[in-house]
Amino acid sequence: MPMSGRFGGRRSEFRCWPQRAVTEDTEVVERDPVLDCLARSYLFEGLAAEQLAPLVDQATTRRLLRGEVLIRVGDRADELWVVLRGEVKDSVVDANGEEVVHFLHGPGMTFGEPGFFAVEHRRIVEVVATAPSVVIRLDRRVLVPFMNRHPVTKDRALEKLASNERWQTTMISSLATKPLADRLVLRLLELADSSAERRAGFAVTPRVSQATLAAMVGVSRENVNRALAVLMASGAIRQERGRYVLVEERQLRQRVVDGIGPVAERRDRRRDADAASEENVK
Repeated sequence: MPMSGRFGGRRSEFRCWPQRAVTEDTEVVERDPVLDCLARSYLFEGLAAEQLAPLVDQATTRRLLRGEVLIRVGDRADELWVVLRGEVKDSVVDANGEEVVHFLHGPGMTFGEPGFFAVEHRRIVEVVATAPSVVIRLDRRVLVPFMNRHPVTKDRALEKLASNERWQTTMISSLATKPLADRLVLRLLELADSSAERRAGFAVTPRVSQATLAAMVGVSRENVNRALAVLMASGAIRQERGRYVLVEERQLRQRVVDGIGPVAERRDRRRDADAASEENVK
């Protein structure tokens, strides 16, 4: 059974159900990279190293192969996760057996909040690594007392949950009122908002495949390919090394909000340049 690495050499076990064969492997990560990752994540940003130290000392890490499942629907939700390296996606399977991707989480981003804060403490999405990854596990028994001592972390968790809920509401509204190109733009804007390279006047997504974009908007890859071609031909976006640059971001935002209300800003953001495998964008 795969194990997680605890700082200082001790180990604790938790189950992982893979889509592919998994080697018995432990990822032992130095303390400083984990501290740095947490300190720059949205949830813990602004807390001093000495405040984060008790959380870091109890954190464990887990290495994932590309395609490996970390969480299945129905699993107990007794932890939050932070991506240290790589990328994971959360998704569900619809009634037709098709995957629907909710979002992609890169370095510095947290995931697992809905199940963690729900009364049932159960997972409602599956989480799979889209590239070789290392994730940090923060156990409920440690994290809840920590949040009680630092209530700003709860406020940020609520802000993130509210932001995600507003995005999902926007996407649901767009299904009934917007053409595919606009729904695709919404997803590209969402991805750009989470990018480590996001800055004023420059909106660029992390690396993302057309297959993943198709699963994010609920259509075939061929339809996404055609919609992207139209957007690129118009000059609204361009593709660079597996990323999409939104050349006319302001106009695109104005275009997609018509009839569905303002688009919420993603609160959680990648904190490192995208290091997902090039294989992931083929």
